[in-house]
Amino acid sequence: MTCCDRTIQDAAKLEKTAEGVAVHVDQSVDPQKVFAMVESCQTGRCHCLSTEVKAKMSAMEVSQGAEGTTIRIRGTVSEEEIEEAIGRSTKAL
Repeated sequence: MTCCDRTIQDAAKLEKTAEGVAVHVDQSVDPQKVFAMVESCQTGRCHCLSTEVKAKMSAMEVSQGAEGTTIRIRGTVSEEEIEEAIGRSTKAL
């Protein structure tokens, strides 16, 4: 697998939080690519999230830290639903 073959599924770890789900993307991924990916989701241009999962989400926030980039998804979504969505993502990182 080369750098260009990687997807979010290859670089992310999920964590259930009190507010929803956090997606921790490792520091090998350019944060701008993560921000762009989340923007696509927020504006409805992504095909990873089903209509049902989108309806369960109340917010998506991105932050950058020393360990990488974190996407915080708030709402009644499950870790499994987000894992499935990440698995459908084909966008190269």
